[in-house]
Amino acid sequence: MLYFILIVFLYSNYFEFLFKFGTLWASDPIINQILPIIKIRKRGYMPKEEKIRVSNNIPEWFNQVVCGLMLSDANIRMHGKQATMSIQQTHKELTEEIWKMCFQLNLVLSEIHIINRKNRKLVYSFQTLTLPFFTSLYQEWYQTINNKNYKVLPLNLDCYFTPLTFAFLIMGDGSWDKSGSRIVLHLNNFHLNEVKRIQAIILSKFNIFSYKIRTLHSDKDRGYIIKIPSKEVSKVRELVSGYMYPTLKYKIGF
Repeated sequence: MLYFILIVFLYSNYFEFLFKFGTLWASDPIINQILPIIKIRKRGYMPKEEKIRVSNNIPEWFNQVVCGLMLSDANIRMHGKQATMSIQQTHKELTEEIWKMCFQLNLVLSEIHIINRKNRKLVYSFQTLTLPFFTSLYQEWYQTINNKNYKVLPLNLDCYFTPLTFAFLIMGDGSWDKSGSRIVLHLNNFHLNEVKRIQAIILSKFNIFSYKIRTLHSDKDRGYIIKIPSKEVSKVRELVSGYMYPTLKYKIGF
């Protein structure tokens, strides 16, 4: 009982320190002791000034990570006056690593939720706090067309499309075509012109050729995937393997 009270005390005081003095790292030994014992729930309130401070301190590398996630399965939605990013992945390690990044940057305080789907893979899910940072991204990544919100490519995509971005795109929405030794990027929900633009960026920035194939989709202008042929795979591996988590390197044929 005494041990539990001590843990609760450390938990409450440590996060008070977080609000006052900045970033709290998940690698901290105190946090590593607390996290397995106390389930972190959503923070009920963060002052407006703190949200602005957190948003203004997002490092450039995280913008590149988010770009890769948004090209795959991440989503941003408005919740009141600010926006939140949600992650849903069937790969546990990827979700946990993204969560750790968000936690280190003070973007999340809720636990990862496991969604159990009958006869299907488990889904690992979490969402961030609502912040001006995500509101700005929402305005860049979404457009209303015929009264529906669509994810669209931001105008400055080529600025953010780095090897790190490419790695998170592959980890999030890529696959390995074993029969043809090809990397497949599943961009089904993007418009044909946007898929062409992604191809052009990959070619111009990394000199990697690819081709597109249409799959079944209710929208005639969507449903495209990009395939990177075997002769180009070595270029991709050299570019992104250092950024990929070991359990996801199978997506580039390792």
